[in-house]
Amino acid sequence: MNRRECVLGLTAFAFSAGDALAQGFPTRSPIMSNGYPPGGSTDVAARLMVEGMTPDLGGQRIVVENRPGASGTVAAAWLTRQQPDGYSMLLSESSSFAIWPAMHETGIKYDPVKDFDWVATVCTAPMVFIVSPNFPAKTVAEALEVLRSPKSVDLNYSSSGAGSIPHIGCELLRNVVGSSNQSRHVPYRGGAPAVLSVSTGETAWGVASLGSATGLLEGGALRALAVTSPKRFPQFPDIPTFTELGLKEMELNIYYLIHAPAGLPRDVLARLNKASAASMTQPVTRERFLKAGMEPWSGVNTPESTREIVVAENARFREISRRTGIKITG
Repeated sequence: MNRRECVLGLTAFAFSAGDALAQGFPTRSPIMSNGYPPGGSTDVAARLMVEGMTPDLGGQRIVVENRPGASGTVAAAWLTRQQPDGYSMLLSESSSFAIWPAMHETGIKYDPVKDFDWVATVCTAPMVFIVSPNFPAKTVAEALEVLRSPKSVDLNYSSSGAGSIPHIGCELLRNVVGSSNQSRHVPYRGGAPAVLSVSTGETAWGVASLGSATGLLEGGALRALAVTSPKRFPQFPDIPTFTELGLKEMELNIYYLIHAPAGLPRDVLARLNKASAASMTQPVTRERFLKAGMEPWSGVNTPESTREIVVAENARFREISRRTGIKITG
């Protein structure tokens, strides 16, 4: 056998092995990890998502795992070390696939475009400017004045972690306030403890995903002054948008996407995409996402379109970093 025949034979074997894997997939329960503790919006999105994927995966139930740390980047780095066989997936939000790659001073250990196969788009969610029940302002305009005053030294703010998209939202708001603000950042390991800290008065204000804050808002334990979406969120029609208040620079949605290690057999990728898209078309799933403060995706939903979101969001946050000077350190 000459070298060319050997190469062709190995190539054919690789394709046949991949096809065999795809035809039998899945033979056990896949894992859907997320990079935050239980109770936050990313964890909620993962658990809502997997329920509707089971029928298109031969009845195999997907196991949800939490791998918190560094705004989802610990989980993303973990994913790069897994086999590209479809059994390891990650539901990530913008922090790990756009903000850290675009805004971290020294870079991160993975390439968000090249190191993953992007499976599907799940949903988007606005962020919400939340304040504690005793915060001395009832509107955004009043809050900005308070945060410009000497009182701000005692009004610390929370986020779901240093470098998370809620943290960037806080820093964008501080950019609006100006250099007189003396609030101190208190990062938490996830959205749930971050919003809880505002409700208890441990911190005075914050920017959080609407999904993380929904329960406490509905229970009256938090006050919401504005959302970052272009239009008002249907579940909370009384909360104004920053845009309608003249602060378009605060317009910022969170994307939630599913990805896997690069190199998935194409048939496996197609099957996971089909299961994901099917889950998002189910009325009961869509209603649950809306009630949880997230907008289920209704646009084109292919691996290619999802990858395009990653590329566009990286470019967007590089521009935000250039314009505002916001960088992630540590």
